[in-house]
Amino acid sequence: MVSDFTPPRAARRYAAIALTLLAHALLVLAWQHARRLPPADQDDSRRIQWVTVAPQPTPPPTAAPAPPPRPAAARSHSTVATARPAPPPAAREALGEAAPPAVAVDAPAPSAADILRQARSSIGRIDRELRKAHPGQPITAPVGNGATRLAQGLQAAADAAPNRWYEAPKVTEIIDPGPYSRRRYRVVGADGTYCITVESNHAPDGLDLAKGIQHKKTNCEKSEQAATTQKW
Repeated sequence: MVSDFTPPRAARRYAAIALTLLAHALLVLAWQHARRLPPADQDDSRRIQWVTVAPQPTPPPTAAPAPPPRPAAARSHSTVATARPAPPPAAREALGEAAPPAVAVDAPAPSAADILRQARSSIGRIDRELRKAHPGQPITAPVGNGATRLAQGLQAAADAAPNRWYEAPKVTEIIDPGPYSRRRYRVVGADGTYCITVESNHAPDGLDLAKGIQHKKTNCEKSEQAATTQKW
């Protein structure tokens, strides 16, 4: 019977260390060999490639085409045109002495006297038109002195005073401040003063299909003035 040989423990330890070192050395050599780059070619920058370009062939010169022959009718027309007599000297002088084109010149600004003269002419034209539209009625400005103003003030105070119970109310047309051209009247009676407004057809609530144009009774503002008429 043959017994198995078992090396001592120290020998086994050394053998394992040697195998480990050998494996590491082989790995380091393989890594160095893998990371080694191939030698670069140093002659790439010195190489020159010559390319020859053949010149383009020049086309042969072409002769210019001969002009077409002129017809006989054109030649006869030219001879007739040359045979025409020259214009008379008077016509040549008129053509040569033609007036040059007129040059536009900016008109000067009108003076104050010109503006006043134009305003007076416009006023005179308006006056003639008014006299023609109203024949026999001279247009004169109303007299405005102290007496007339006093009379107007007394009349306005009398119109504003309340009436007696037996007197008829005083009705005065006043100016409507609204935009619908309504008619307004100030009524001064025994019971006081009030205003009546007659609505216009253009107002939103003026024309009622069932009741017609409505009359409204309102208060009178002190700022409302009586309507005036043109005095001829």
